[in-house]
Amino acid sequence: MNKLYLSLLFCTSLFSKELVNWDYTHEFSLKKDDVAKIEIVKKEYESQSDKDGKLSFRWTLHQNKLLVLLVNYEGHPTQHVLEKLYKRDSVSLNLMGDYAQFAQKVILKLKFSDFTKNRATIEALVYDPKKRVEVEFIDPKRKR
Repeated sequence: MNKLYLSLLFCTSLFSKELVNWDYTHEFSLKKDDVAKIEIVKKEYESQSDKDGKLSFRWTLHQNKLLVLLVNYEGHPTQHVLEKLYKRDSVSLNLMGDYAQFAQKVILKLKFSDFTKNRATIEALVYDPKKRVEVEFIDPKRKR
């Protein structure tokens, strides 16, 4: 029972920014349909095709305090509806490792933090306890 309590406590604290030591952080300020990219270089991989991970995301709609976020990671598109409420403001992706222990996974969290003047502020947070990936954040090119 004690182990169960400790694992639940760890899992809930993992996604709280104050309690987790995030290894990579970046804040994106995006207009509608601006595509932000994150490149993940995996130090440990099973095959050459697993070496690099490419993630792109953009928002398409902000209405009634809801933000529709489109995410594409390694060719797998997903759609998420986020709002600035606890546990509804972010999406988490497992970047590497299908380990039994949650603390060994490499996790990316995209958090919707603000919307002002037709710009959404989205934080990208990466948790990598074993330092198995290198992450590069690529802001969208500004059109002049």
